[in-house]
Amino acid sequence: MSESDALLAPFDGDLLDVVADENDVTPERLRELVVAHQRQVRDNPGVEDIVYEWRSQFHEQPVLRRTESTYYLRLRPHVWDEFADALDLTEPELDALLYLHSEQTRRDTDGTPDDNALPMILARD
Repeated sequence: MSESDALLAPFDGDLLDVVADENDVTPERLRELVVAHQRQVRDNPGVEDIVYEWRSQFHEQPVLRRTESTYYLRLRPHVWDEFADALDLTEPELDALLYLHSEQTRRDTDGTPDDNALPMILARD
């Protein structure tokens, strides 16, 4: 399995295509964005480190579910804003990523983020 495949593994292929179609982003571009986001987390500071940081920093529990290969998180919106800025995302690209993470979280967990949180799925190292 290539690195890109591993970074895309938490996301259902059919969902990637649906989200791309509904958000004015090509499926290829959405896959590129998912990989770029996942790489950014791995490179700075690392998946386990950033999840630990968020667990220490936020008053509410950010981990909805953890598996051997994936974290399902609920985070304050400013976290996504920081990633969007760092990745230089357009508004449609950010909307597509947010929708993808939200829908996959709904598919895979019993919990959903509340109105003050946004979901984020991270492939574990």
